[in-house]
Amino acid sequence: MIPPYPGFARFNKPYSKVTPCSGKEMNALWCVSVPVFAATLLNPFAGQMIPFKEAMWCVRNFVYFHLMAQYRYHTEATIEYMENYLGEFHRHKDGFSRFRASKSTKKVSEALTMQLTSDKQEELESYPAWNNLSAGAKLRRVDEDRTRIESGIAQHLADESDFNFVKMHLLNHFSHHIRWFGNLLNVSSELPEERMMDRKKVYRQSNCHEAAFQILRTKVQKAVFQYR
Repeated sequence: MIPPYPGFARFNKPYSKVTPCSGKEMNALWCVSVPVFAATLLNPFAGQMIPFKEAMWCVRNFVYFHLMAQYRYHTEATIEYMENYLGEFHRHKDGFSRFRASKSTKKVSEALTMQLTSDKQEELESYPAWNNLSAGAKLRRVDEDRTRIESGIAQHLADESDFNFVKMHLLNHFSHHIRWFGNLLNVSSELPEERMMDRKKVYRQSNCHEAAFQILRTKVQKAVFQYR
């Protein structure tokens, strides 16, 4: 349980239940993500040391980039720090690639897992000396096959996944925007997003036929009432 702290908004429900995250919730997440990862990835096994280290570097550099992007004043040095942190994030992000898989890719992977498991089971049962093996030997063989299948599926998910989406690409332009327009806090999407909520509400109330006309008419009516 995280105690109250000035400038930190505590979560009222588990992170997995928060969709979508507001700006305040995202800022709170970045404040605790590095220590949470450090505690979660503590004491890895021998085979987990390298991927855990890569994951920590990835998250740490992304958090540093996020925090520096919120600076109210920038110099060429701080902008260079931002660019370096973003570059390091991209260099260490491969461990998270498989979690970026699309729904169709995940369905294909699930079907592939079932198919490979079934094929391996048939292969083992058709093996002449299978029935002569001890229970321990059979268990070890099944575990080895399961490990190979899981490794292959994880590689498939990583190969078919990427970070090529708009919000990730926009981070590459932050340094240019700071040089042109000043700190990023001068540019906020909160106002247009708030206005968009009204449009969405009106759209849901319409019959979705010529919705644009109905939305504009409703907004005009509200503006007239407010004016009067």
